[in-house]
Amino acid sequence: MRNFRLFVRGQWIYLVHVLALLVPGREVPVLPAHPTPAQTLTDWNEDELKLMLDEARRQGDRQVATLEQIRGRAQWLFTFGAPLVVAVASVYPAIGMNDSDWWTLVWLVSLLAVGYGVVGAAAIMTVRADINMIDSAVLSGYVRPILEALAADCAGMMRDGENTVATRLTLFRQAVVWVIVGGYGALITWLAVR
Repeated sequence: MRNFRLFVRGQWIYLVHVLALLVPGREVPVLPAHPTPAQTLTDWNEDELKLMLDEARRQGDRQVATLEQIRGRAQWLFTFGAPLVVAVASVYPAIGMNDSDWWTLVWLVSLLAVGYGVVGAAAIMTVRADINMIDSAVLSGYVRPILEALAADCAGMMRDGENTVATRLTLFRQAVVWVIVGGYGALITWLAVR
């Protein structure tokens, strides 16, 4: 039952991202992939706080790079999937001459699946991604001790980025599955009615 709930939640998050294409800039839900909250840094010395900042910078840079890799893969899927939608749609004349409601239904489900995967890829590329970083204007307003406050904020911000990256990777996997299922469904339909 737990796996089914996780599956349904994943499909819901995918749908919300697809619908977010219609409402730009809207915050979208993410999977809780990084459940560990940041701990307090009050007993840390200056060297340890600097180490925390260095690690947070590395983690933030990795998050941005990984997100860009996922977006690049989504661009590839979109570029491949858009013509596939047209190819699947072009199968309809062969099905229409067959006069089979069953194969028409399989074709329609295949077309919708490929299209859903393609708009999922578009959502991965364009929907708002929340990866937090310290803004220099915000940093200029910190009160002393700055290093401790900055390290604490950085530690707390990394969680959002990890959840965003994990969600986008999961969405990409789902988009690929939708495109593959739809493509194979259309191929089977085309072969069956030939």
